[in-house]
Amino acid sequence: MKINNLIAIALISFTVFAVTGCTNADHDLPAEEHPPEEKITLKFINSWGGSDPKAETLQQLFDNFMKENENIEIINESLFGDDFLIKLKTDFAWGNDPDVFGLWPGSDIKVLVASGKVADLTEVLEADPQWKNSFDYKMWYHTTFDGRIYGLPVEMIFEGLFVNTELFSKFNVKVPDNYTELKQAVITFRENNVIPIAFNCKAEGTYLYQNIAMMIGGKEAIENPIKNGKIDPCYIEAMEIMRELYELGAFPENLFTMTSVERNELFINKKAAMIAQGSWFVSALGDEECFDFIHFPAMTTESKNESRMIFGLGCGTFYMSQKAWNDPEKREASLKLMKYLTSRQAATLLAEQTGMLSNVFIYDYKINYNKLARKGINLTYSSSELIGPPDSYLPRNVWENVIVKDFPYVLEGKMTPEEIWEKALNEENY
Repeated sequence: MKINNLIAIALISFTVFAVTGCTNADHDLPAEEHPPEEKITLKFINSWGGSDPKAETLQQLFDNFMKENENIEIINESLFGDDFLIKLKTDFAWGNDPDVFGLWPGSDIKVLVASGKVADLTEVLEADPQWKNSFDYKMWYHTTFDGRIYGLPVEMIFEGLFVNTELFSKFNVKVPDNYTELKQAVITFRENNVIPIAFNCKAEGTYLYQNIAMMIGGKEAIENPIKNGKIDPCYIEAMEIMRELYELGAFPENLFTMTSVERNELFINKKAAMIAQGSWFVSALGDEECFDFIHFPAMTTESKNESRMIFGLGCGTFYMSQKAWNDPEKREASLKLMKYLTSRQAATLLAEQTGMLSNVFIYDYKINYNKLARKGINLTYSSSELIGPPDSYLPRNVWENVIVKDFPYVLEGKMTPEEIWEKALNEENY
């Protein structure tokens, strides 16, 4: 009997041990492991990199976006200045297409669209009228080709002449309204060892040349610059004026080797009295009282009632590559990023922090633009003529490989304006 009881107790103990042992073993087993969702990587590039005033805000937008979308990683390859376009074109040429990119209107985007490198966004926008209607419709024509929309126009730009009023006041120089007054300002500043105009022989440096040509030629000449295989005379006359300014000592001594960053710093650091620049430059100057922004002077001996102004879209015009579109995952992620970059919240942040003039409707946000941004916006409204950037109406390779490259020869009298433009147009077989 005792033996039977012992056996029963042993069996009960074994059963309890087996049950609890199994139960504990179950607790010790790791939960079923789910591999983390693989991240989608998007490459982005535009000119808002490096020392560009919008670089920090752009990265802030990307950081916020990646926090909200943990499965998407953005590689920001943006570059400032003249290097941006070289990298963009090289990447496309070698098959390293960015997924989303920014680019101003002009011959480069036309070539990319024509070669099938850019995604058609028409149907996506038509399916989302709220998104499409968040943009000012007047700028769609810049990103529309053969009736199809390829780009999202966020950033509007203007150009003109920035002046340091302290230097003008110190040396009793009149802020110029015409070419005669501009030359007199150059002479006076040079006599007092002040660099009259911050200028360099790089693509960005030609803003000065472009504004002079714009003031001479007007809208029709700039937006239709080539007729019967010849460049409009306004470009010839503008080069002659540039050479005269060079001979008067208007520019820095190292203008042929100076970088665009160094050119900008001459004005920012108050070593130059004037610079031809655009709205993207406003945030670099802050709210210092000495800086002002004016219409570019009339290129005549007397002031005329002309207030022309270069106006258009900037590098905050966003596109998706066809390569990204062809990948369903990247297409979805790219569209999500583009909606974020073109949202009212993003446009407001860019406007508040960088002075960007937004083509996305943000009027109800009451942006507190700084003095220079407000001045520029007001001048666009009061201008008698708004004209697109001259270099956007000419083939980019003509502009950069001939006009910019050979500009020093014109300034030094080694080439005539007619010769340089004949060479440029011959390259395109006009």
